[in-house]
Amino acid sequence: MKFDFITNGNIHHLRSINSKQSHFVVFGCDQMTFTKLRIIAPDESPNTDGIKIGKSKGINITSVTIGTGDDCIAMLAGTRNVLISDVFCGPGHGISVGSLGKNEGEEDVDNIVVKNCTISGTNNGVRIKSWAVQLKKTLMASNFLYEDIVMDNVQFPIIIDQDYCPHSSCQEDSSVQSSVQISNVAYKNIRGSGNSEVAASFKCSQNKPCQGITMDNINLWPYASDSGSLSNVCLNVNGASYGQHNPPSCI
Repeated sequence: MKFDFITNGNIHHLRSINSKQSHFVVFGCDQMTFTKLRIIAPDESPNTDGIKIGKSKGINITSVTIGTGDDCIAMLAGTRNVLISDVFCGPGHGISVGSLGKNEGEEDVDNIVVKNCTISGTNNGVRIKSWAVQLKKTLMASNFLYEDIVMDNVQFPIIIDQDYCPHSSCQEDSSVQSSVQISNVAYKNIRGSGNSEVAASFKCSQNKPCQGITMDNINLWPYASDSGSLSNVCLNVNGASYGQHNPPSCI
């Protein structure tokens, strides 16, 4: 279902089952509310994003259950002023910003809040991803807050990946760096279990290091009790840590 160039829309009490591709696509919209939705697709179904948002502002998503084979919620270039709250996500690829920075002319992403959500049985938890592509103009992705989020059996709970490459045909070239500047991202009161070795992974661009990344009271442990402990990965990231951390913060 597509929503193009709508202002002051209210979408509520709908169920979307087994969409062939994305269930809800929001483009060029202003002041839209999505509430009391149930979105369902098999976990192996490709490109079945729950809610995909691009070039839109003032989007409010609340009290929604999403289980798909791709991102539960995907926020693409030009997305601003989004509040996501009381969302259950799983299965799927988590709640994502991006991928960004693949093409010239993309618009900035700004002011994203994700809070009071549960992410369960997904590949990723909360993720920001950008391509390693050299653009003429720096793309800004800034002012994000992830707060009061429960992770349950999530493969990679917290991710910033500025070398995003979903295809095996991608050619790795260390001389090409992302042109997306990620800044002012706060992770606060995130707890739960991960099923890989990594709790938080920040792989930022050498050309555009991540700036102002803060971690405040993060408690993530292995899903399997006999799996040892998790660790964090930091590359080209600047910021600060506050409160208690399990595993120890790398910022």
